[in-house]
Amino acid sequence: MSTGELSDAEFLAAIEAATYPGDKFGHRGHLRLGWLCLRAHGFEAGLERIRALVRRYATALGASEKFHETMTRAWAERMQVALDKTPELSSFEAFLSAHPELLDSKLLGRHYRKETLESPLAKASWVPPDLEPLPQRR
Repeated sequence: MSTGELSDAEFLAAIEAATYPGDKFGHRGHLRLGWLCLRAHGFEAGLERIRALVRRYATALGASEKFHETMTRAWAERMQVALDKTPELSSFEAFLSAHPELLDSKLLGRHYRKETLESPLAKASWVPPDLEPLPQRR
């Protein structure tokens, strides 16, 4: 099963129920979840929804230690900027085509030193970028 085999509603339901295969929930799946939550709820509520879903999903799979606050918020910030630029795009594939840089799982390396992202503080709480600022949301 890949993220493209399910409709948006099916994908979201599978994440909510923690029935989506953990080994298939990679970077693209995280992007899709973020895209769905941010589009539906706006930035603040969407970020809260992303946090809750990822935490619940990771816990259900026995991997609660994998949740990373700074990475979650930084990716949501990057995605929201892209959503603000192209609000008319109604499919995830069209969104990715318009913003292919988001497919680079190492993108946050432009904004953070490796040591910063790997720190316990960044994992547990929001840490602002220490290299290049994140693009500003509207």
